[in-house]
Amino acid sequence: MPRLIPAALLLLAATMPAAAQQSDILRLACKASDPAMSPPLVFSIDLAAKDAVETTGGKHYGVTSYRDGLGLYDPAQGPATVVFRIDRVTGRFARVDTQLRWDGTCEKVEPKL
Repeated sequence: MPRLIPAALLLLAATMPAAAQQSDILRLACKASDPAMSPPLVFSIDLAAKDAVETTGGKHYGVTSYRDGLGLYDPAQGPATVVFRIDRVTGRFARVDTQLRWDGTCEKVEPKL
């Protein structure tokens, strides 16, 4: 029995960094107000690494944090070329890089364990 306690503590300590890393990842399900404009998008945003992935298409974006929102930009073009803006307070979502701009909403998705 005494051997199990150190083994359990070691296992717990090994899983703690993974739990801390998971808290830095924000998962959002976003949909356009007009479904004809865009299919639903799901983003996995790593705030610490400033990297986002649109999970269905696999496209990577850089992340700029604002006081009240996030900007996702094309990493090849740099932070000045924001593609998507997400408001942290209201959950509003907008594509801003094309002439035909559209908006919608985002909801936080909790990962299933």
